[in-house]
Amino acid sequence: MVSKKNFQTCLERGLCGGIDHHNEKIRAEVIAGFEGIRKGDLVFFYVKGEGLYGLWKVISNTFYDEEVVWSNPNYVYPYRVCIEPTLRGFPKAVDLSDIYDLKDKGRIWTFDLAIIAKKSHYPITTEESKEIIRLLLRNNPISEPVGHVKNPYLPKSTEIAISYETNSEGHLQYEGYLNAWLMSAFAKGKLRELIGDYHDFLNYVPTSFNTVMDLFLTHVTKVDGVDILHKFTCIELKTGICESKDLEQIVKYEDWLGRKLADGDSEMIQSVLVGYDFSPKVLDYIRDRRKFERKTVRLVKYQVNAARNGLSLDEVPTSR
Repeated sequence: MVSKKNFQTCLERGLCGGIDHHNEKIRAEVIAGFEGIRKGDLVFFYVKGEGLYGLWKVISNTFYDEEVVWSNPNYVYPYRVCIEPTLRGFPKAVDLSDIYDLKDKGRIWTFDLAIIAKKSHYPITTEESKEIIRLLLRNNPISEPVGHVKNPYLPKSTEIAISYETNSEGHLQYEGYLNAWLMSAFAKGKLRELIGDYHDFLNYVPTSFNTVMDLFLTHVTKVDGVDILHKFTCIELKTGICESKDLEQIVKYEDWLGRKLADGDSEMIQSVLVGYDFSPKVLDYIRDRRKFERKTVRLVKYQVNAARNGLSLDEVPTSR
């Protein structure tokens, strides 16, 4: 999300930037968002007061850089990624009202302008991007040549730093950094042995409960050239000990996803609770649920590996 003036700078330099923040909690969440960006991802811009523009593609890794680029030197936007226009030119924007019409119909469901305004960027699913591209094509029926970047910005080699600082009990200080580590792992194609093959991975996904889902993944398999969506994963994070309320939260998301996206097929939803440890009540509930409902929430412990500057994950066995 950008102002009209900053939008022109983004296009001329082929550059997107994310806000920094004095609040460490929000900074961690911004970093978590950028850690999930990969080369080849598509980019749309919401220009304030105008609408949604497309279409660009990410061409660099994410990086940290404080060089002044945008109009206001007090807003550096140091979390960055380079982009280039792709497909063709789309001079006419999509009105925000069209996006909300699709949201009312359930065809776009992660878009939330309030969240975007807070962090200036936000991920959406591949299926939602197809809906927006369809609207861009509708608004621009005459094909125009793809644009070009007038003064390309050179990406820096400085990686965006994730903080692994812990408290006296060994817990990460901020949940956003746990989220960032997982998003970085997904962006690099890791953790498939734990989660399974995945396609989209998003964080801070808005829900009907006025809360955000920490992580959401789609699982798509190509069969004879056809993409088959067959599973969703929701992940709830906790830096400390997971209690009953954390378990109740993810079960609520699981039920909501089943109704909203899976046509009531609860087997399409994989639920994972990640924390430093789990209370006895959580373990008892999981074991009873497996016994009586033949369904479970997977429990995964994280540990901070200070020597390797990262985390490790281990699944907790829940069968008796």
